[in-house]
Amino acid sequence: MKIEIDIDIESIVKEALKKEAEDAIPIEVTSNSRSKWEYGRRNGRRRTTEEMALHKLEKEKGRLLTPEEKGEAKAVIQIDTTTENEAKEAAIKKAHIDNLTAEGMAAASKELAEEGVEIHYEAETKEEKEEVEELKSQYPDSLFSK
Repeated sequence: MKIEIDIDIESIVKEALKKEAEDAIPIEVTSNSRSKWEYGRRNGRRRTTEEMALHKLEKEKGRLLTPEEKGEAKAVIQIDTTTENEAKEAAIKKAHIDNLTAEGMAAASKELAEEGVEIHYEAETKEEKEEVEELKSQYPDSLFSK
């Protein structure tokens, strides 16, 4: 006994897809602006540096960004911001230390001048001589100016 069954798989799949599409809830994406960009300009609102960078990336790619691209771009922006903040803090600390050092040198030279003590530094190399001359010009009341 031989049974033949003629099954049209293509029509079955089409029907299943139609049913799936009917069951899906349609979601409308609305935007306040008529722009095709997600991170484009918005009237009455300033954009963050993150939003501006994301918009620049959108324009480079010529389309909206995928969630992965958004995550990568945000991570790069946060790393750059962190690095920039660390550099600013280091510059502030260095300036503060230099200021304290200059104040200390000025106070020490003033005390030594009041006591009548003179200190002479003999530079041995050309680089040391240049450094001494530079310090003399920067700190006229220092130990090196006598």
